[in-house]
Amino acid sequence: MTRAHLDTSANWGQSPIYRTGALIRRERLARDWSLKGLAHGICAVSYLSKIERGEADPSPEIIGALLGRLGVDWHDDEAFLARARDLLDRGYDAVLSVEEAALPGLREELAARSQELAASPLAAEAALLEGLLATPRRPVGPELEALLDGRLLGLQRLAEGRYDDALRLCPCALTYLEAGFSAYKTGERNYAPAIELLRRAYDEAAAEGRAHVMVSARVYLGNCYCNQLDLENMEREYAAAARLARALGEKDLLRTIGYNAASAQIECGRFDEAYAFFSALERPDPLDLHKLAVCCEGLGLPEEALAALDRVPEDAGGLVLQLCDLVRYRLTHADYLRRPEYGEALLAAFARCREELPIGFAAFHLPWVLEWYTANRQYRAAFELERDFPLRLPPRPAATVEYDGAKGVQ
Repeated sequence: MTRAHLDTSANWGQSPIYRTGALIRRERLARDWSLKGLAHGICAVSYLSKIERGEADPSPEIIGALLGRLGVDWHDDEAFLARARDLLDRGYDAVLSVEEAALPGLREELAARSQELAASPLAAEAALLEGLLATPRRPVGPELEALLDGRLLGLQRLAEGRYDDALRLCPCALTYLEAGFSAYKTGERNYAPAIELLRRAYDEAAAEGRAHVMVSARVYLGNCYCNQLDLENMEREYAAAARLARALGEKDLLRTIGYNAASAQIECGRFDEAYAFFSALERPDPLDLHKLAVCCEGLGLPEEALAALDRVPEDAGGLVLQLCDLVRYRLTHADYLRRPEYGEALLAAFARCREELPIGFAAFHLPWVLEWYTANRQYRAAFELERDFPLRLPPRPAATVEYDGAKGVQ
């Protein structure tokens, strides 16, 4: 879908009569006025009802009188509409292209014209764009939704998180990307649905010329393979994503790719390679320091691990601090598998990972949970967790643990 395919003037569907009537109804209901109260002295109640349903073609004088009573300064002259359509076209193009750098300026432009746009035939399109630019996104209300059709209605469904409907109504690179990301967060069927959607997102983005969607699709594809510990496919997808990211000047994205790849190396027991990445970061954030500590733990460098944890700021966030505290506990308590408080803290953090983050975060910590269950002879809990966990991961390198004075392999 190119920019021209989502030009707002081509997506109205309903006639100007219908749109004006629907907006009159919206303004009337916003004021809690009755049909009779608005129509009094202007037209018959039944005629106003037909106007609101788009079933009558009133004169400009009647429309002007109704809007005047509502206190609405209607904007429908061609010069205004031309400027407004240009703004909306630029806004939708930026949204569909995931051009983050353009979004703040567009938000400012929309805010400056919000009152005029709300009292114009473009009110629904403008409100939807404002909702798509908001964080988190917000769909428009039912009164304005009635004025949307076609692909704009598909973007409304996207704002609602109704991905199947969004793909049916607006099958473009962005909808495939966001549907793929939603599937990625769950890890369902070892990411098979996510991978299919993300590959389609990349292909559509290439056809539409949306480079930022292309790089996002490749990053998420890399993440899917990363969380499955499929390093060969992960490295292929990340290499393609990195080439695009460098071409676009996306330094933060390159750092994210490095972080994810190094995290997968930790999970595969390749601590030396992961350590090389995390220890070289000039300004590590709290999660970087957590992963560095885990690397040092795996390499048998407890003092360096503790030093990394000491650098985590206290305002890093509850879950991050919980995860760091678990590493610290293991480092400072050789008998951590015998201590109930460790198990309680581990299971609480694991539950938060599953509830609040994409499933890959929980998968990273799954071995420690299984270690706890097994060491404490909670075999049924371990079996059920592995059976019901959304991901099916390959066996990880065995770690030697000590319990009740006897060494075993977990």
